[in-house]
Amino acid sequence: MAKELPIGFTAEMVKARQEGRKTVTRRVIKPQPEVFDNAGYPDYVCLKHRYQVGDLLWLKESYCHGIEWDDCKPSEVDPLCGGNDIWYFADGERPTEGWGKKRSSRFMPKWVARTWLEVVSVRPERVQDITDEDAIKEGIRTVQLPNKVTLYHISTWPDPMAADTPRGAFRNLWDSINGKRGYLWASNPWVWRIEFKEYPK
Repeated sequence: MAKELPIGFTAEMVKARQEGRKTVTRRVIKPQPEVFDNAGYPDYVCLKHRYQVGDLLWLKESYCHGIEWDDCKPSEVDPLCGGNDIWYFADGERPTEGWGKKRSSRFMPKWVARTWLEVVSVRPERVQDITDEDAIKEGIRTVQLPNKVTLYHISTWPDPMAADTPRGAFRNLWDSINGKRGYLWASNPWVWRIEFKEYPK
């Protein structure tokens, strides 16, 4: 039976999703696999995979309510009132007047979610197995410079994490998010490759 589960995106990846550039995400397998089959792939029986094909994911992102809700925990905000007063930071910096403190995507309740996704495929792989084509599906952008050199990047241009291949740009993105968590690109961790499509809710 399909489940409804949360999944967190950075503001930049939320924008990539909104623009139709992101249809795939990779998440570290925790704990890392220790049992493998004869082909060298993780034994599915031993893996704890959270997302399954058909599951519905509600996208968690940074947001805020009106300033009158600043003293309330996320669980204390009234959906009937606060639900009409939400700013999502993927849309840019909030206006200065009337808006409250920035709230972490980590604690965003389901009713605040504006984007729902349906899982269409899930498989384990090494992070370095990603191809240029799949890096584009992760939301990597392309920029053509005046000297006809093509670069690939994540954020608005100019981007210090740009690279000369989509895979290289994804490597830089990966390390910026997962390096501090102990899963550097160089260590080539096992990940879940999760593909999804928009789900009207």
